[in-house]
Amino acid sequence: MRTIRVIPTVYTPARDLEWCAAAMAFAFGLVLALPGNTFSTGAHWLRFAAIMPEGGWAFMMVSLALVRMAALTINGRWRRTPLLRAICAVLGAAVWGYVALLMYAPFAGGIQTGVGVYTVAALADIWSAYRSGRDIPVAARVHAWMRDNPPAPLPRGFVP
Repeated sequence: MRTIRVIPTVYTPARDLEWCAAAMAFAFGLVLALPGNTFSTGAHWLRFAAIMPEGGWAFMMVSLALVRMAALTINGRWRRTPLLRAICAVLGAAVWGYVALLMYAPFAGGIQTGVGVYTVAALADIWSAYRSGRDIPVAARVHAWMRDNPPAPLPRGFVP
């Protein structure tokens, strides 16, 4: 008789929005890290350059994306991952909101489409932060249950 060992986690496949936000931040940073001077391609980038150089923006965005991807990969296997996911989502919302604000450059001849796109990204991260926050007490309960009810040892000679 084969026995299957089940370890309950908080993992659910409903993290698509968070993965998308992490991929978007990674792509944003990667584009800025590529050779060339992206900040010279439009007047709206002048506001970005006044805050920090392209390399700084690239490092910040890629770092945020990698931490977020790590939290999503570990999700549920460490009880603090919902908190880490929520923190990353709040940071993401702040960054995307700030990017949308910086893209708003009426002196450059009109509003850039980035204003709308990055505002939607900020709102999506606010929603993700809310959902991650709801997972925090669930993770605490699951991990308390696991502590009190450890999984049975695998039978001798078990081959998965």
